[in-house]
Amino acid sequence: MPSPPQAADPVPVEFLLHSLNHAMGDDAALVEEAPSHRPVMHRFMPMRGQDSFYTMASGGLGYGLPAAVGMALGSGERRTVCLVGDGSAMYSIQALWTAAQRKLPLTVVVINNAGYGAMRSFGEVMQVRDVPGLDLPGIDFVKLADGMGCEAMRVTKSVELLPALKRALAHKGTSLVEVVVDSAVPLLYARAGRV
Repeated sequence: MPSPPQAADPVPVEFLLHSLNHAMGDDAALVEEAPSHRPVMHRFMPMRGQDSFYTMASGGLGYGLPAAVGMALGSGERRTVCLVGDGSAMYSIQALWTAAQRKLPLTVVVINNAGYGAMRSFGEVMQVRDVPGLDLPGIDFVKLADGMGCEAMRVTKSVELLPALKRALAHKGTSLVEVVVDSAVPLLYARAGRV
């Protein structure tokens, strides 16, 4: 396991993932759809055992939230955690309503980098400039979640992160934590010898 990352503001993704890994219960299942941050996730969030980690096949977006609701529906009292990027969340945000109506033991952690980070990276690799529609400024996931009946909070500073995660993970029903991170995304899809 790598050494613990440093806290900073905005919240570094490494710090978020390390904190989430330590806040989650040992029996929690993780459903992830955070393609911009998958390499970092692999470093800071090891699989906990059988039936502990679920991700998508291929590159389609919109899987994470409905998959997490399905996992929570079938898991009884076991906590399901959905780690999802803000862009991915917007494909199926309405899944929060079902989770709240069913009072599912689900915690959604939205990594908000204000856009489709994976697509930004892909555009750079393809040397396409000014791709339209990749920025998602001003989306308030707390208000969206609250409007669908979920407990929700926003984290903008590292010092707020662990208390917010612990509160959300202990909530009896469905909760959401929106974590505002730096909008910079590492180059994800570069081929060897090409940048």
